Amino acid sequence: MNPRFPTLLSPIRVGPLTLKNRTMIPGHNTWLGDHDGTVNERFRAYMTARAKGGCALITIGSSPIHRSSEDGGHKLPLYDDRVIPGLARAAEEVRSHGGRLSIILWHGGHNVEPRGNGRSVAPSPIPAPAHGAVPKVLTRREIRELVAAYGQAARRCREAGLDAVEVQTASDYLLGSFLSPVINRRHDEYGGSLENRVRFAVEALTAVREAAGPTMAVGVRTAALHIMPGVPNPLGREEAIAAMQMLAERGLVDWVSVIAGSHWRLDELLPPMTKPRLHVVEHAAAFKRALSVPIVVAGRIRTPQEAESVLAVGQADIIAMARTWIAEPEWVAKIEAGEDDRIRPCMSCSQACLGFVSRRLPLTCVINAQAGREHELPSIAQAPRVKRVAVIGGGPAGMEAARVAALRGHQVTLYEASDRLGGDMRLAAEAPHRAAEMLPAIDWFQAELMRLQVRVRLNTRVRNQREIDADDVIWALGTSPGATAIWRTRPHLEHGIPGAAGLPHGRAVLGGRASVHGHVLMIDEEGGWMAVSLAETLVARPGVTKLTVVTNEAALGMPELGFTLENTDVQARLKATGMVIVLRRLVTRVEGGQAVLDDGQRLGPFDSMVLSTGTLSNITPDGAHAVGDCVTPRGFWAAVNDAHRLARSL
Repeated sequence: MNPRFPTLLSPIRVGPLTLKNRTMIPGHNTWLGDHDGTVNERFRAYMTARAKGGCALITIGSSPIHRSSEDGGHKLPLYDDRVIPGLARAAEEVRSHGGRLSIILWHGGHNVEPRGNGRSVAPSPIPAPAHGAVPKVLTRREIRELVAAYGQAARRCREAGLDAVEVQTASDYLLGSFLSPVINRRHDEYGGSLENRVRFAVEALTAVREAAGPTMAVGVRTAALHIMPGVPNPLGREEAIAAMQMLAERGLVDWVSVIAGSHWRLDELLPPMTKPRLHVVEHAAAFKRALSVPIVVAGRIRTPQEAESVLAVGQADIIAMARTWIAEPEWVAKIEAGEDDRIRPCMSCSQACLGFVSRRLPLTCVINAQAGREHELPSIAQAPRVKRVAVIGGGPAGMEAARVAALRGHQVTLYEASDRLGGDMRLAAEAPHRAAEMLPAIDWFQAELMRLQVRVRLNTRVRNQREIDADDVIWALGTSPGATAIWRTRPHLEHGIPGAAGLPHGRAVLGGRASVHGHVLMIDEEGGWMAVSLAETLVARPGVTKLTVVTNEAALGMPELGFTLENTDVQARLKATGMVIVLRRLVTRVEGGQAVLDDGQRLGPFDSMVLSTGTLSNITPDGAHAVGDCVTPRGFWAAVNDAHRLARSL
């Protein structure tokens, strides 16, 4: 045991379970199951990898206990016995590696988008913020039917041999909606006083506890506060604690898992990079002071030091981490081996985990290409023959290609034209507000390359693979500034915006290869984080007195910021800088220091102008393997994924 983290690595009793340490993966949707929602090889491999890595309790994400909670996703249908065989095999495999398996019993309430049955259900006719459909108000008979469904779902989990179940009462999901004094407007025994609003949860958990039997633990997940902007009396922490006390005093729960937020503020439920670390810990501490059952806390806990600090001072009993374990499936194993400095750091970027799931794609990770792909990308094996491998370009694609090739046993040399590794990833990391989360990922890559004895040649430009002596050459030289984003809406503008020839591109400004001053115009058609990073860099740059941004998006940085739940915080941050943002407009031409917009409006004059208009792939020479953006411009995940898969094949 690593003596620096004694509390984190110590066992804990949770009802009938003894967990080998105090880490768990809270339930999170992955889209890794089969189309019918049952557990498949891909899902099992994902969970098993984390059990091997030392996670004490793995919880499968919110799974519907009734057909009225089916939302068309790949969630496990706990209302059907056909889930039992797949769950049983998953539980057996997880236990064989020292872990335990749990699942969240879930009903989405008004958040379930009406599909085949044409309706969602709720305590009162309050529409969900996402889709706006008015839900059907549940009758007493329907509540009794759902209580029975909770019990049957728990029975199926027990028969599958699961170690625990967790009942979802957080946010404005169904049971959370009943707890809410705002969403629950009932006048029967299920509404009004807190005791009445807790009644449905008490009945559901009573059914679950009875079905679970003596060997399966039962937990509950709840929101410390609902956070509904503009609403005067949402569910607050004291009421949430009182509700959990009613459940604990009846012996219905073995633990309480604490999060925060609602679907009115999803960024509080699933905190992005814009939120502070440990952002729910103080709320969890209040629950721990009031309750006698163990308290679980999640929410931007990333490092062993952070986890140990929470446990050591008694703010919680168990640490729950989702994205941390997606990025690093060997999180505890590396701590136990005294190699916590080798933990691959989650950046909280949410681009390939939450962002992919939001697009209904299988979860993965920007810097861990194996995440969610463990069934097809198992442990990296030694190559049958050692080769000399040259990697040209030190961005994320180049670093990952060099790392994996070295793990295969090859002799690897990485060539980078600049004096630093990181490429566009470093440009993003060095933009305002991003260094603390993104630079550690670049540092991790560099440390791994050093550990694996990859020869890194900085300030070395390679123009052709004939310049180097290698058996295989991997080309990872990324992109150059272009007008591809303009061609999305105006493909006839072959040479870009008329009059804009010669204007510097944003990547040149970020990389220090171009300077700006005075009143600056930023012309954005690229969107995403590139636009945000550039705008925040420009407005903070010495010599810039004012920044005006023209973008064709509804908000600067969209649509990507919507998928990663950063939009609310980022727009507030942008507004606070005083920059002027002109939305839903295109610049049709530039002339005389002014910009002419598509509505005829003229802006300016400006002292400097900068383009954020996309990139073009750099040419790959014949005979070299292309990876990353020099294949076609995409994001960091595609670059790392390309590189990982190619390097495994050498």
